[in-house]
Amino acid sequence: MGGWNILDGKIPSFPGISRRDFLKYCTTLAVIIGAGEAAAPQIAEALDALAKRPAVIWSQFMECTGCAVSLLQSRTPDVANLILRDISLNYLETAMAPAGDQAEKSFDETVNAGGFYYVVEGAVAEGVPKAITVHGKTAQEIFAATYKKAKATIAIGNCACYGNIQAAAPNPTGAVGTTEALKKAGIANPTVINIARCPGNAEDMLATLVYVLHFNKLPDLDSIGRPLFLYGQTVHDNCERRAHFEAGEFVETFGDANTQKEFCWFKVGCKGPKTFAPCPVTRWNGHISWCVHNGPCIGCAEPSFWDNLTPFTQEVADVHPPVAGISTTTIGEVLGVATAVGLGAHFIGQAATGRLGHGGPPEKEPGGEKTYKPKGGKK
Repeated sequence: MGGWNILDGKIPSFPGISRRDFLKYCTTLAVIIGAGEAAAPQIAEALDALAKRPAVIWSQFMECTGCAVSLLQSRTPDVANLILRDISLNYLETAMAPAGDQAEKSFDETVNAGGFYYVVEGAVAEGVPKAITVHGKTAQEIFAATYKKAKATIAIGNCACYGNIQAAAPNPTGAVGTTEALKKAGIANPTVINIARCPGNAEDMLATLVYVLHFNKLPDLDSIGRPLFLYGQTVHDNCERRAHFEAGEFVETFGDANTQKEFCWFKVGCKGPKTFAPCPVTRWNGHISWCVHNGPCIGCAEPSFWDNLTPFTQEVADVHPPVAGISTTTIGEVLGVATAVGLGAHFIGQAATGRLGHGGPPEKEPGGEKTYKPKGGKK
């Protein structure tokens, strides 16, 4: 299997990590991409291939570097950091030692060789192109030329996906996400895998790379380019506070008694019902916590959330919560069990029943009323 046997305890591509921990993580990734636990050996082979073969270059345009830091400081699994060292990460300004001409030489050599994966962080300045230049080239020039030669292109973080705060009104630089930038460059029907959220989650990107290697194709995407196996359900769908929403139990004001009871944040602005993202499942900080532990979801995986979902403390429109007092005993019991067992078990159950990656209605085009159906990724 890819030159090594998982039963003999040897993992040549990942020195320093036990076979048990490695296979445990492979099982987790298999569930995340919807392949099922039985696919763990194949995922191990894909990771082995990922560590040996692909070259990766990572461009940073109009951004805060949060996405790169999210990857470089990922705590779980440790395999993510090992992969980062073992793949040929040929260009990442935040982490590389060379600068100037030496750095650009590495970039150019990788692009000219072909067969690489291209990761983009940050928005592209269309209105004022010279607002973001690298080595004398604008972001548009770099991105359009590199995209054409990449094996697959991943936009990580809301800036690269949809422009984020740089594109918020009045958007003086004309910032746009990478898909829109490619369209403006005359590239019809570009395919960019959008790993949204702010910052982009490192495990989302790793899972996407594993998906491409395991299935030998790009994942199915929703109408705005997000992988359905990750972004097919809303934050609300898997939130541990959903039982309180169904029971009509809400935090009324920040810091009130209901805040201590960990009631639902809906009335103080939670955008979870309108945000498609895997935050409750993959979480952050080594799967320990996520935003809703400390406050409402602000919808950072959605396009134009700075304009369309503000004020962040205001209830979202078109969502009508239940009235307090309605019996939700069954829902409460089920969610209580899910919480006791852990969201990991809930997530595995989603995959086992075939619901994972297939939930959520088609998205509306940002700023419009037309509804689009999810599209499939190209092979």
